[in-house]
Amino acid sequence: MLHTCLIMTCMLFFAACTHHSVTQPNPSLYEDFLDIYRGPLNHLNAVKRGVCPMHPSCSEYSRQAVEKHGFAIGWAMAMDRLLRCGRDELRRAPKILVHGQWKFYDPLSANDNWWYSAAEDITP
Repeated sequence: MLHTCLIMTCMLFFAACTHHSVTQPNPSLYEDFLDIYRGPLNHLNAVKRGVCPMHPSCSEYSRQAVEKHGFAIGWAMAMDRLLRCGRDELRRAPKILVHGQWKFYDPLSANDNWWYSAAEDITP
């Protein structure tokens, strides 16, 4: 069972959407981890010549999730995004124009609202 889960996770990891590079002036604590993630995505981009239909791209979304929530929660959110990418989310997410291409807008902020309690949302 564990072996099957590991194989499925690896398949999901390597079947991700294409990479969209973002330059940052200050590298984050998780930059080494993200470089490991970007490698397969760059390879898939060369092989598939595809473009992620989402904005931000799945790799950028994953980077933001890991940076904001830490490795464990960020990784879980990244896997959730990869499962949604290009599937049901295309019917639910609004379209926006990004660099001359229509993309489906699915930011991290729209998916981490469960992280915060209702008390934090109430302003006095």
